[in-house]
Amino acid sequence: MRQSLLKSLFAVLMLVFAAGTAYSQGVTTASMQGVVTDASGETLPGANIVAVHTPSGTRYGAVSNVDGRFVLPNVRVGGPYAVTVTFVGFEDRVFDNINLSLGQNYNINAVMSDGMELDVIEVITTKGGILDADRTGAALNLGSDRINSLPTVTRSVNDFTRLTPQSNGNAFAGTSSRFNNFTIDGNIYNNNFGLGSGQFAGGNPVSVDAIEEIQVNLAPYDVRQGGFTGAGVNAITKSGDNTFRGSAYYFLRNDQMQGTKIGDNFIPQNDARNEIMGFRLGGPIIKDKLFFFVNYETETELSPSILRRAARDGETPDGQFISRVPLSEANFVRDRLNSIYGYDTGAPDSYPFNSEQTRLNVRLDYNINQNNKLTVRYNGYTAFTDIPTNGNSIRYIQTRFFNTNRTGVEGINFRNANYTNDRRVQSVVAELNSRIGSNMSNQLNIGYTSVTDPKRGIPGGQAFPFIEVLEPDESGNPLYYMSMGNELFTVGNLLENNILNITNNFSIFKGKHTYTIGGNFEYMTFDNAFNPTFNGFYRYIGYDNFVEGVINRNPNVFPDAFAKGFALDGSTTPPTDATRFGQLGFYVQDEYQVTSQLKVTGGLRVDLPFYPIDIPQNELLNNLNKTFTAPDGSTFTPDVSVFPKINPLFSPRIGVNWDVNGDRSTVIRGGTGVFSGRIPFVWLSNQVNGSGVIRGGYGLEGQEVIDAGITFNPDVTAYNPENPGQTLSNELNLTDRNFRLPQVWRTNLGVDKQLPFGIIGAFDFIYSRDVTTPIANNLVLRDPDGTLNGPDQRPFWTSQPGLAGYSNDPDFRNAFFLTNANRRADYVSATVSLEKAFEGGFYANVAYTLSRARDLDAAGGSQAISLWPSIVQSDRNNPELGFAQHDQPQRLIANLSYTTKNTTISLFYEGGNAGRWSYTYAGNFGDASNRLIYVPNSASELNFEEYTLNDVVYTPQLQAQLFDAYIDQDALLSKSRGTVLDRNAGLRPWVNTFDLSFIQRVNVTRDDKNRLEFRLDFMNVGNLLNSEWGVPQIEWQRNPLNFRGRNANNEPVYRITTNPGTTTIINDTFRLSNSIANVWRMQVGLRYSFN
Repeated sequence: MRQSLLKSLFAVLMLVFAAGTAYSQGVTTASMQGVVTDASGETLPGANIVAVHTPSGTRYGAVSNVDGRFVLPNVRVGGPYAVTVTFVGFEDRVFDNINLSLGQNYNINAVMSDGMELDVIEVITTKGGILDADRTGAALNLGSDRINSLPTVTRSVNDFTRLTPQSNGNAFAGTSSRFNNFTIDGNIYNNNFGLGSGQFAGGNPVSVDAIEEIQVNLAPYDVRQGGFTGAGVNAITKSGDNTFRGSAYYFLRNDQMQGTKIGDNFIPQNDARNEIMGFRLGGPIIKDKLFFFVNYETETELSPSILRRAARDGETPDGQFISRVPLSEANFVRDRLNSIYGYDTGAPDSYPFNSEQTRLNVRLDYNINQNNKLTVRYNGYTAFTDIPTNGNSIRYIQTRFFNTNRTGVEGINFRNANYTNDRRVQSVVAELNSRIGSNMSNQLNIGYTSVTDPKRGIPGGQAFPFIEVLEPDESGNPLYYMSMGNELFTVGNLLENNILNITNNFSIFKGKHTYTIGGNFEYMTFDNAFNPTFNGFYRYIGYDNFVEGVINRNPNVFPDAFAKGFALDGSTTPPTDATRFGQLGFYVQDEYQVTSQLKVTGGLRVDLPFYPIDIPQNELLNNLNKTFTAPDGSTFTPDVSVFPKINPLFSPRIGVNWDVNGDRSTVIRGGTGVFSGRIPFVWLSNQVNGSGVIRGGYGLEGQEVIDAGITFNPDVTAYNPENPGQTLSNELNLTDRNFRLPQVWRTNLGVDKQLPFGIIGAFDFIYSRDVTTPIANNLVLRDPDGTLNGPDQRPFWTSQPGLAGYSNDPDFRNAFFLTNANRRADYVSATVSLEKAFEGGFYANVAYTLSRARDLDAAGGSQAISLWPSIVQSDRNNPELGFAQHDQPQRLIANLSYTTKNTTISLFYEGGNAGRWSYTYAGNFGDASNRLIYVPNSASELNFEEYTLNDVVYTPQLQAQLFDAYIDQDALLSKSRGTVLDRNAGLRPWVNTFDLSFIQRVNVTRDDKNRLEFRLDFMNVGNLLNSEWGVPQIEWQRNPLNFRGRNANNEPVYRITTNPGTTTIINDTFRLSNSIANVWRMQVGLRYSFN
């Protein structure tokens, strides 16, 4: 198999180079083009054009063709440039002070003079930006000047991409952040496996001090760009030049530089400190020839872990900071586990988290000659981070409590129930740009990146099973109370991801056409050790049950659920598995300059994903002779060794840029086409991980635990099967043979207009619709066991003999099937923006976006069960189209800056709805879903169960009255009576935030070559003036009703719920968020720079 794979890879590489073509997924250069004519308008073929990058002496040359046209491709970003146009018999023309942005195609149309009629000399240049001649779809470009001036305390790329009007956090164009493509210097830098929420490999591997420019593309109708259905986010690193330049810097923020109050509530203050120090240096090794740039940075952070704390004497749970758990109980548990089992749980609260990071970036730029330029860049990144335990995920059992969180205010999790993460990223990329003859160019980019993320560790280093304790609130709804032991997914958790990408671009310039034939090859390996519940998992509902079963060791007290992972070879060492992915893409494109005012770009891209994964069949599964029914109704025999076949992804695109008046005062642009992306490859790895040929696992709930005689045992190998190799796991993961990677069809129509008073306006309309959407289907979800009576007649599931929960199969609790959805997610938006550069150093821009994004709740987590939609109205295998979690109906952003020689002040404003959420029931209708609620015409339609809270008897009539009052005060619920709510129909109120940066430069020497720079960054500076400003309002309770079961008439019975962690019956939708991330924060910085 290995030899055949190597042969296949060799053949693929030969195909790439034999075509002479392939292209980078991310742009790394700029270009210039234009037409040379004489005073009468006649074109001048054979004119000589030379562009010189003044700081480095780098030269680029071209000769105008028979139409007088010339192209200077793959030009270094930045400037200033001096461009000289010469032609025999005419005066030389020099155009200087030209600065190029990433991906820009700068236009120079020159009318040459013979020296006799100087008054007819005409030079027309297009500076790009909003009115760029190549721009077709919505995009954002940020050069180093804007990057340096914008407010930031995290110094992360994400602080700058938020200037994209169609963004919401890391999500772009209504698409989950998991479907973006991040590149640095053209090299893939994604969180490819998809663990956690980080976008870049390893988290934040490159310092802002090493970044030259950032680009965000939502709809580039250039088929050379691919790998995303959300956005292509590309950054390039800085280069050296002929002058030695450098700086050393230090940034600091701590707990004295942040707010302490939200509204009337004081936020608990724990020690916090973040320090960043580093340097950058660039310059010549050989003048005009070879240059270097290096940046090194360290970052250390001490931060509060989780702000909620166990209740001290005299304190009452408040649902925000004070838990239901008394500190005396937490200390009792810690002391008893230590004395009985020798296990230290760690502190119950107020413990800090640590983080240490180092970043190194080294770049060499070599001007081999005028026609060949070589760049080599190395990036190294290491990090150590403390991370809180998983919120509510499970494995091998069905019952998951979506309405509560292990780290929520309702409970406490002990210090050693969290985990540590060691990360390491090493990346090398080389790019060769060549001019071939007078009408051809080539760009070759080869990158290799090695990522170790995560390499998890256990705080305290002691092996101990994970125990979670849930305590029902007063409405009977189980909520997390305590968690302790080795985090469920940490033991033996290691991921190593290696990425090779080879890209090349070969272009031919012929007349009015630029022809490109190309492709892209990438190959990824994932060596993953993911061994959930390897040290055992025990769940107790009720603190008293936990104490009796674990501390008092009563053999007649059983956990409510148990799960255990194990290695099939019987070893106690967690096993690893391997996942592989490759993709070969080809494209053809014609960029046609129809007239001097109209450019049309059309092309076709074809990507061929393949999955060279080699795992054996599961003989235990084969012996069962099972068949499953796929979502399309076909039947098949499950085979864990089968992965998707090569399913080509076709991406045709066409883009237009029309200069209406020929002076760039009005530009109409747009396009339509298909974009193909990738998935988080953990979704594919689930099949390898859960194949049942490397590791196994089983789970028991309720009576099953009692029947098996499972009681708490501190031995992490307890209850491993006696013959694990002959034990079939009760969970199965499969992938559709016809599975296709995600694709979206996106249309963009834009207008750019030069308005009076030097204002530039832009309008963008975007419509997207998924072509293929990944989703998980549970093949063993049986048909409902019944339908509820009453106004809400939806299905339910009950216990069935010989079957677990909702399963129709006696051997499997879950059989997840990665496939493509029948319904299609979509997105529509309209954006209006204005910008103006004023005299005197002022700059202002503002953008407003109105949008709607809908999806199937299928973005998922890292496990297959997370990809199976849970927030549904009725059927988890057939989810409804609903609002996307990252949908933001309205967003307003603005940036105002003022810059002089020694001072820069920049203000960033962002306003919009603070997020979406779903109203769902607490309780389980049998399918373990997070079921969307039915809003009654009158609460008297519903059946309520009487209960007592704080000595008050809540009769059915009183609960109905209270629920009607709650509905009436809620804008969404009051207008939705008689309906089942859509997913994420809840919309948080509008919130305004202002971020401010102030930079003051002081010259140390008279020649201005040595400077000190003082910097202050304020995030949410308005909150400094008023403790409620800039703080979003969030929902008190997402589960207003607790489903308690069915009455004799088969109608659902409910209890009205309380605000989480309190004994207060729900009466108000919103409260101010208590997150420390929402108070004002300040960072101070000092920098020394020379030259």
